[in-house]
Amino acid sequence: MTAQQPALIGPRSWRRAIWPGSAPLLKAFVAGGLTGAVAAGFGSRIVMRVIALADPDTDGTFTDAEATVGEFTVGGTLNLVLLGTVAGIMGGAVYLGLRRWLPVPAQWRGLAYGAVTLVTVGNLLFDPHNADFQIFEPVLMVIALFSLLFFVNGLLISWLLDRVQPEPVYRPSVWTPRLAAGLIGLVCVFGSVGIVGGTIDMVDDEGTCISARGGGAGCAVRPSDN
Repeated sequence: MTAQQPALIGPRSWRRAIWPGSAPLLKAFVAGGLTGAVAAGFGSRIVMRVIALADPDTDGTFTDAEATVGEFTVGGTLNLVLLGTVAGIMGGAVYLGLRRWLPVPAQWRGLAYGAVTLVTVGNLLFDPHNADFQIFEPVLMVIALFSLLFFVNGLLISWLLDRVQPEPVYRPSVWTPRLAAGLIGLVCVFGSVGIVGGTIDMVDDEGTCISARGGGAGCAVRPSDN
């Protein structure tokens, strides 16, 4: 009587082999896309509406994004949601890789990630040369409202992704977390300096433009032109 031969298992397909490693990233893409659509997409639309209501003199103004203040269009909203979704997809992947290195307790990760994105990506958004920041007043309110969206997005992505893809347990290390925390802190310091410097410039320039040219071409009409 011969021993029973083990069943032969064929080689795993490359799709099945890749899936276990790609699942966390796919979850980050989905979670980031959803939170980006909410925070950056619909959130930015709400912020724009609040700014228009707070500064009614800008009604009818042509903005740097080639939109007219006071005009609500479905196409414009869908465009914002699409851009927010794309940005959120990238942000979800970044959060997945960065969350373990944030030097804060798990319950503070969302706010910490919001702060990191504010002083990095925010430096691109808060461009002193953008004519919109010369049109809408008070500019500090404009900056504060858009800054809030970074923290909203951070809270949403941490709440969602930490539930659908919990952080695994890593081998204890002494120097790596400290080095990562120091690098993140250094980036935040330089980013904060840039944000503060840009904000000062925008405060000095607020009210110096009436209407933008659109497409990043600067101011079209200044108060002195009237």
